[in-house]
Amino acid sequence: MTKIEYLKKLKLALRQVKNEERKKSLAYFSEVIDDRMEDGIPEETAVSELESIEAAAERIIAEAMTQDQIKPKRSVWEIVLIVLGFPLWFPLLLTVALVVLIMYIVVWILVGSLFITSISLVIGGVAAILVMFFAGGLAPAFACLGVGLVCAGLGVALFVPAMFFARAYAPATPEMWNKLKNRKEGIIHE
Repeated sequence: MTKIEYLKKLKLALRQVKNEERKKSLAYFSEVIDDRMEDGIPEETAVSELESIEAAAERIIAEAMTQDQIKPKRSVWEIVLIVLGFPLWFPLLLTVALVVLIMYIVVWILVGSLFITSISLVIGGVAAILVMFFAGGLAPAFACLGVGLVCAGLGVALFVPAMFFARAYAPATPEMWNKLKNRKEGIIHE
């Protein structure tokens, strides 16, 4: 068993312990494993030498009870109110989740539209420069050249902010998904 798996299972076993006390216990076990690994012991061996998850959880829960660090259980009325309030709080929660998702998608659409606009301007500029050779006179040829150079220049200039936004926003995507995934799974990060 790896360190992450051990801590994840221990965290699940300690779900009735208050958050602060649970974090202290998980940090302690994480540090113990890290210390053993620094001494040259492989991760799986260091984890296997620890007490079992059940024994550790029982001991920590017993200590938490003496220190009044156990979460209070929900009363019947609280559960009834949660169930009866479902038609109210669930649509609100769903709305907030959808608004966040839509905002995320809109940012990517804006970044994509910057790239498309940039590429379109460059292609249009090159096309206008090529049309210059087929223009009927000197004035239309210079007009096509000018328009082509301006469009190509704007396209190249717009590509820089598009790359900036894409580079700034791209690392945020996996970080957001990892935070959501880790929060769901209950994994702690150091």
